[in-house]
Amino acid sequence: MIRLDKPREQALAILNSVEAGGFADPLIDEARRSFDARDCAFILEIVYGTLRNRARLDWVLNRFSAQPIERTDAWTRNILRLGAYQMLYLDRVPVSAAVDTATELAKQYGKKQGYVNGLLRNLDRKRNTIADPAPGEPITRLSVLYSHPAWLVRRWVKRFGEGIAEALLQQNNQPAPLVIRVNTLKTNREELAAALEAEGVQVRNTNYSPLGIEIVAGPALQDLTPFQNGWFMVQDEAAQLISMMLAPQPSEAVLDSCAAPGGKATHLAAIMQGQGTVVALEIDPKRIKRIRENSTRLTTAIVVPTRGDATLFKEGVYDKVLVDAPCSGLGVLRRHPDGRWGKDESTVRERSLLQARILENCAGLVRPGGALVYATCTTEPEENEDVVAAFLAGPGQGFSIEDPRPYLPSPARVLVNEQGFFHTYPRALEMDGFFGVRIKRKTS
Repeated sequence: MIRLDKPREQALAILNSVEAGGFADPLIDEARRSFDARDCAFILEIVYGTLRNRARLDWVLNRFSAQPIERTDAWTRNILRLGAYQMLYLDRVPVSAAVDTATELAKQYGKKQGYVNGLLRNLDRKRNTIADPAPGEPITRLSVLYSHPAWLVRRWVKRFGEGIAEALLQQNNQPAPLVIRVNTLKTNREELAAALEAEGVQVRNTNYSPLGIEIVAGPALQDLTPFQNGWFMVQDEAAQLISMMLAPQPSEAVLDSCAAPGGKATHLAAIMQGQGTVVALEIDPKRIKRIRENSTRLTTAIVVPTRGDATLFKEGVYDKVLVDAPCSGLGVLRRHPDGRWGKDESTVRERSLLQARILENCAGLVRPGGALVYATCTTEPEENEDVVAAFLAGPGQGFSIEDPRPYLPSPARVLVNEQGFFHTYPRALEMDGFFGVRIKRKTS
């Protein structure tokens, strides 16, 4: 009896859970407890690779299946995707290994081993005959080639044009860079870079944030002395710029209204030179624990993790407020490829309603003359410009948009348009897709 390949079996379980509404990141983190580093890397590769290329894989598989694979059971569908991903994208995995392990998985899950074996072998024999969607069907072509849902492709083509939309889609299918932010309470970028290089890490400085370092290659971050000493936080360059836009001053009272896991809250504390108060508000008690852990490691003692609902929280008056609002996450799909498959246009609408409630409530906590930054990691106007416009025309008539460029590093100022809106897309695709706006409360 052939034993099941455990890493592939774990990857299959994760893909099935994601299709049922789960999230890949915590499932992969949980799996790390049961596998060594090599197997963990393989699980990460085939799970993310399959999710990143799912529409393309389905298109190819349907060329060789008697019925659309979406009509079969989820176990069989994901076994086929896993097998096809290894065959088409991983040169180091022999085709025989991909097919045989998929067939063995199908004996245990789905019970359609003959179908799986036959389809994958047929794919191997005829892979050179696979044709891409016709050029005259741009939405289908882009959706398949870059594995994004058609509804999102249609939106981006309409908004940006086919060329820019294709660049966005292509960038989303690249692995996201690993970027860290220097903890200026303890060190500076030059000293941190030297310490990392001394431990075998290959680094380069980011282009827009003077506090960012990209990790090109090296050991696991948690094993590095600078990590253990609290010299840095993992945080994309775009997120770093959002905190800089708020520009809190030492001794001010600041509210970070949706704070987990604490990246921006700890950055705000560093900008304030460890003086004042940063209330790090979070509704989920488990995520409050993450804020506390990160704050302790970075020694940002002025961060106060606080449980509360940002739509209802009424405690205190603040000089500065950050609303990094829950959103559809369409600006971080390269980092979370599972995010493309569990959302639709209703997600955008639902998030915009929540965002409006959070913005209205938290704006009421800003002192006269104080400032608020509203930010998201999504690309859609309904969650960004439209939320801000509705606020300013209604409950926020006592606020006005303030030019954020004086608060940003010089290289990042080109990312602000004439309306005062900060966008990292489509101009700076090396960063996550963030939106931000700084609005100031009138003094009377």
